[in-house]
Amino acid sequence: MLKQRIRLKRLIVFFLCVGFPGFSWLVADDFFKLKEQIVKGAWKRIAFFYITPSITLENVGYSSNIFSYRELEEPDWTADLGVELNVSSVLGNRFILTINENPSYLFYAKNRDYRSFNNRLKAALYTYLSRFNLKYQFNSDYTSGRPTAEFGALTRMRTKGHELSLDYGRYENFFINLYFKQGKSEYDDDNYLGSYDLKNLNQDELSAGINLNKVIFSQTRLFLNFEYFEQKFEFETERNGIGKQVSLGIEFPAISSIKGSLEFGLKAFNVGHSLYKNYTIPFGSGKVTIELFRRLKFHLQYLVDNYYTFWQEDQRYNQKSMGAGVEFYLRKGIKLGYTYRLGKLTYENLVDGDKTRTDDFYISSISFGVKVFKNFGIGLEYRRYHSDSSELDFTRDNDFIGGYITHEF
Repeated sequence: MLKQRIRLKRLIVFFLCVGFPGFSWLVADDFFKLKEQIVKGAWKRIAFFYITPSITLENVGYSSNIFSYRELEEPDWTADLGVELNVSSVLGNRFILTINENPSYLFYAKNRDYRSFNNRLKAALYTYLSRFNLKYQFNSDYTSGRPTAEFGALTRMRTKGHELSLDYGRYENFFINLYFKQGKSEYDDDNYLGSYDLKNLNQDELSAGINLNKVIFSQTRLFLNFEYFEQKFEFETERNGIGKQVSLGIEFPAISSIKGSLEFGLKAFNVGHSLYKNYTIPFGSGKVTIELFRRLKFHLQYLVDNYYTFWQEDQRYNQKSMGAGVEFYLRKGIKLGYTYRLGKLTYENLVDGDKTRTDDFYISSISFGVKVFKNFGIGLEYRRYHSDSSELDFTRDNDFIGGYITHEF
């Protein structure tokens, strides 16, 4: 009886924490490494299918304001509950097929009208020919969420995308990646905050690029990327345009004491409307973790980019943010954490480039975690979000306290 209980406990923990790794590595890993990860990481094999299920739990706790906007304060208990299923198959040692299905339910205790079902689907096919590695990927999501830092209240959104990628070269030395992407995003909400039609943000995106990769030491990869892209809006066609960007970055291996990546570059965008000014701006993103003495971890991150806004059709905004965090392990299975992120949204008129609005925000959090099994841990977190805006209607506040699950203890 005792052995059965232990087995049941291990099985429950397994379903909670051993989801098959995501496919974020797909551009920078070869066919045979991917095959090895699938075979070794799968929970169960049935015929030529490798299957790994897991349960996802997010935002389980109490929010002081689910809409964030100070003028629309509404507290509630929330939870995001989901099931994730990863199915992979190696076909004739020449092709790999992967499917990731993640249905979930967004729960509100009091605001029942905002409860909703979400779904994320991702499928990919891989093959190789000598030093050529090919990948095709398809994704289709229908979710409620905040797509950018600009949004306060959740909004319903559909996204679909296709990606074709070709790698050539030696992954341990130098390789070239060519890629082509096509995506579409659509919003359901035509009465956001009672005044804004988010369907004006519906758009098709197209991009193609070349990525040069050089391993410089200990699997650390230096890369240089050139990209061409197009944006076409369904309704606000005056926002249509084409752009080019170049960036330089570095990616650190997951096995080292420094993990993550850094990227920075320049983006030039030509707007199709004759009255709107073209612009060239910096962009970049980075997230790095530094581990010291096994008990101490530092986290650093930054983001620089620009987006079209729902606020006014002749406006765009630049986002700049940076953050830092620390995790300290009191003992092997107990840790404390603190993070702080500071940012600014600067809105500009597309006609003359004048600044029209600024939002200054910060996000801070304190957490306490306990290891349960292997790298799986549970904990408690308090998180605060605050944003001051030069437009009073967009001032935001939100406090959240609740539980969390981590797969990287």
